[in-house]
Amino acid sequence: MLIVMLATAATLTIHYYDIVLAPIWGHSHLMHAIHGRLCYIPIVLAAFWFGLRGGLVTALVISFFSVVYIYIRPVSQPMELYGEFAEIAFYFAIGGFSGILLDSERSSRRKKEEAERRLSQAERLSLAGQMVTSIAHEIKNPLGSIKGAVQILRDGKTTAADKMEFTSMIEKEVNRLDSVVQEYLSYAKPTPSQTSRINLREVIGAVVRQMKYQCDQAGIMVNLESGEIPDINGDQNRLHQLFLNLFLNSIQAMPTGGQIDIKCTLETALSSSWLSVRFSDSGRGIPPESIDKIFEPFFSTKSQGTGLGLATARAIVEEHDGKIRAESTPGKGTTLYIQFPIIEGARA
Repeated sequence: MLIVMLATAATLTIHYYDIVLAPIWGHSHLMHAIHGRLCYIPIVLAAFWFGLRGGLVTALVISFFSVVYIYIRPVSQPMELYGEFAEIAFYFAIGGFSGILLDSERSSRRKKEEAERRLSQAERLSLAGQMVTSIAHEIKNPLGSIKGAVQILRDGKTTAADKMEFTSMIEKEVNRLDSVVQEYLSYAKPTPSQTSRINLREVIGAVVRQMKYQCDQAGIMVNLESGEIPDINGDQNRLHQLFLNLFLNSIQAMPTGGQIDIKCTLETALSSSWLSVRFSDSGRGIPPESIDKIFEPFFSTKSQGTGLGLATARAIVEEHDGKIRAESTPGKGTTLYIQFPIIEGARA
């Protein structure tokens, strides 16, 4: 408002130049013409900042002082008088049109922001609904098994061997429930990152050793191919979780056995260097229509599963400023390509 007032005062000062200095220097048509054009500046500024009302009010103020000027210094020619009033009409036209355009633009922006807010809210509600549905689905089956086992254990005719079997079943289902809950908590509220300089080969090697027994039981061979690779900045626990999720996903995709191949390489471009990890399995693969959805929360091609494994994996990769993408052929397996930026100056 202060800027508009100062600009208006400056243009009116130029306008009244004739009255103050004309007796000394004579009437200046140039200064008068300059004033007529400069008056558009405060009008447009007022319309830009305050909308239609600001533009019209500023145009009214300038027009008032223009009329006063005409009264104080009468014009000698009728055409000059017509020109003054035409200029005043243009002040209102510029103020009105500018204000309408700016108000319309602001209204459109508000509507867009409101639409985006509602869309975001709808997406959150949809995500919450999917989460509740998924949780209910994942918890229902273990609870049913536990309920059935408890009913059998209450039966006085149950043998000791059967009691041991059903007790073990209850423990197994409770562990499954705990795993589901931990997976949801990990996705919904990830632990804060504790980054440090780490060697990714060592992280992957630790996961391979951890999963060795489970892979052996499932008849899955693991081939880790990695020479000397540069270090990266990362959270060792989060990266361990990333590759653990990938292993679990691949094992579930190969119920009759298969092979997991992991290869780490250094990729150098003109302006950046990346540590690339190719994680492949020989499982059943992913249908082409689903390949773009596998990183979305709660999406799963399996009959059982939370659909959070790859969503969590993507979140961890993005936490490390990395990239992840997938390629798959149904019946021939899936390959995940993961890239991490290496520490500047670090080389194998």
